[in-house]
Amino acid sequence: MRFLIRRFPKLMTYPKMMAYEMLMLSENSYLYTSGWMESLKRGYPCDKNGAALPWMNFSVIAFLEQRLSKKHILFEYGSGYSTLFYARHVDHVSSVEYDQAWFQNIQQKAPTNVTLVFQEQDIDGDYCRTITRASQKYDVVIVDGRDRVNCIRQGIHHLSDSGVMLLDDSHRERYQEGIAFAKSQGFKTIDFEGLKPAGTSRDRTTIFYRQNNCLGL
Repeated sequence: MRFLIRRFPKLMTYPKMMAYEMLMLSENSYLYTSGWMESLKRGYPCDKNGAALPWMNFSVIAFLEQRLSKKHILFEYGSGYSTLFYARHVDHVSSVEYDQAWFQNIQQKAPTNVTLVFQEQDIDGDYCRTITRASQKYDVVIVDGRDRVNCIRQGIHHLSDSGVMLLDDSHRERYQEGIAFAKSQGFKTIDFEGLKPAGTSRDRTTIFYRQNNCLGL
């Protein structure tokens, strides 16, 4: 940075050039250490070492890395690289996917503690009710697929007593009905905002929780 300023004194008058130098060229910058640059390079959400991440903002990813444990059973609406991430951190992941080609792609990558289910997308039908097929209460339910408001409605009733739910992209207006429903069921909310891997805008993920929850909120 100092070298550039000495060589090009007018650099200080160009904030965009300064930002480029500080964020894009320094390997100590947030874009590198978070995995943002590596995600852009590899074409999938990952950390700086290439390990798969959910396509959620880095703030909530950091929180989940600290709080998820091998004691947890997790259900996920919408499979992907997130499925591989959760599999590293919890005991078992059940994930439903509506895209046949993507389902097969993730199935080839998934470890043994993942159960993938293919279900065609619909509205207030079989997709959102996939969680009801097993007699299982889940510690964590991730809503990051299709028909999200109805997935919230179905998923909440299959949480354990200490269970929590995550809704990604919760800033979108069409999901506010689901957030209101969760609150009407006695859940509190906390929001996490920031960049997603290789993303360019500020995105939000909301966690629904009650007292004595499994993530210590």
